[in-house]
Amino acid sequence: MPRLLIRYLAACLLLVLASVGGTVWLAQTSEYRYDQQVSDLNLARDQQVIDALTIWAGSHADWDDVGPVLLRLSQETGRRIALVDGTGKVIADTAPGLPRPQRATWLLDPLQILADPLTLKPRLHEGVNGPFLLDDAQREQLTRQASAVVECLGDAVVETAVWGSGRPVVAGYDDAPDCGRAALNSPLPSERVALDDVRDRMNVCLLAAGAAPVSAVELDLSPSYVPSYLTLRSVPTGGATADDTAADDTTGDCLLRARGAQAAATTAPAVHLVITDQRGDERGPLDASPGSIARIAVVVAALLGLLAAAAALIIVPTRRSARRLEAAVDRFRAGDRDARTGLHARDDLADVGAAFDRMSAEIAGHEASRRRLLGDIAHELRSPLTNIRGWVEAADDGLGLDDAELRRLVLDEAGRMERITGDLQLLALAEAGDLLLERRDCDAAEIVREVVEAHRAHAATAGILLTLATPDALPLDTDPARLRQILDNLLANALRHTPTGGHVALEAKASHGRVRIAVVDDGEGIAPADLPRVFDRLWRGEPSRARAGQSTGLGLSIARGLAEALGGTLDAQSTLGEGSRFEVALPTHA
Repeated sequence: MPRLLIRYLAACLLLVLASVGGTVWLAQTSEYRYDQQVSDLNLARDQQVIDALTIWAGSHADWDDVGPVLLRLSQETGRRIALVDGTGKVIADTAPGLPRPQRATWLLDPLQILADPLTLKPRLHEGVNGPFLLDDAQREQLTRQASAVVECLGDAVVETAVWGSGRPVVAGYDDAPDCGRAALNSPLPSERVALDDVRDRMNVCLLAAGAAPVSAVELDLSPSYVPSYLTLRSVPTGGATADDTAADDTTGDCLLRARGAQAAATTAPAVHLVITDQRGDERGPLDASPGSIARIAVVVAALLGLLAAAAALIIVPTRRSARRLEAAVDRFRAGDRDARTGLHARDDLADVGAAFDRMSAEIAGHEASRRRLLGDIAHELRSPLTNIRGWVEAADDGLGLDDAELRRLVLDEAGRMERITGDLQLLALAEAGDLLLERRDCDAAEIVREVVEAHRAHAATAGILLTLATPDALPLDTDPARLRQILDNLLANALRHTPTGGHVALEAKASHGRVRIAVVDDGEGIAPADLPRVFDRLWRGEPSRARAGQSTGLGLSIARGLAEALGGTLDAQSTLGEGSRFEVALPTHA
């Protein structure tokens, strides 16, 4: 396992270093210029959408029919476009299922005051024309006039343009002939009505500001200069003129206000405009330049190669060990209890293999013990059954004992079998942890004295000295009935193996939170080779240790099982020919 751990750590360190190095390399070589180009392109497309919608709004009083326009713009720009009114209601959306992030939302106000990119003077968007918007017939009329003017001027044409209202304008050199420019620049009747309306609105603003009213508002058309959008100029009272971008801020401000108020009736209201990409501006795993994606692919391929090498370094030896372990498991499952992995300390999974080897050895030992146990049980039950059968057959043949003696012997053998089966059942419950315990506070010293008194007559009959050494009281939280059973078995075992004239002593004391009770005899003792088996089931050592069938060979096994069930231990010490010492130690508090 240490070698496996070292390989794991080495592989992890290699991958970490490679990952960090690849990240640094990608960070240093990322194409930020590409990202900036993409951002600039999106801004240009967004401005295209804003201009197109503002122009559309300038000729529509509401946004009801804007859906087809949004779809066309979305197809042209590759952008997702949505319009939302002031209440949050969606007017139109080219991709309704996508989110509408706040960072991608702008206020689109067609009547917003803009700054001219050349002069920086305030103006309305060129798409906002209000009642100055010409119909098709008017446009056709003025277009014919403009074509004639251009043809007449020839090389003297300086510039031509078409305003958002549909009016064409032509500018020529100062010394060029008129060629009908004056007629072309004259307002149409609908334009004159709109100009007068602007004048009236402007004068209301001027009077409110305490400024002098104007006498007229005209189209700002110069023979040699062509503005690219609808431009008006005011004519002050008294005959002097001043355009709508002159130094007079009040006049210019009122002219813009008048135009905005006039156009409001025919211009769609302000709305919230949402412009995102076709995923709702949600970042994807491959939102990078082609070069960056290629470099990421190189780094990923390198990391995968290192990962494969690390996997081979780790998995191949581990898989070899795993196969040997699997083979041992298959043999064990097939019934071969001698199956072992054969893994060495330097092999992977050596600890697992060692655990399996220990397990299989222990199971093999347990099965051997089980077979011995079944044999012992069969032997122990066969003897009394054989005796009973022999006595009964002899009685049937008119031989042997009288009826009273036969009944006594049969009852003795039946009692012996009953003790064997009862002891085996008790031992099985104790070992399985299913033994019912009734714990309570009791005096261990009193229990010891009661057990000694119960065996004193037997000891006296056998000519054995039975002594007791215990304090006045030994508080103990335990099951007193089970404690008596343990001491009964230990004391009976000691008396059984102590010859006449011998000595058996019970010693009880409290030490380090435990109550220790020892049964000491100076009897025949136990051979060193037999001492490890003294607590095995049905083990009775030499035949001389079983006197007149009094022992089932389960007493010490039961005593240890009960001691462990009570949370304690039972240990044995013995010297052959000098005696034995069995000591049970129980915790004072469970």
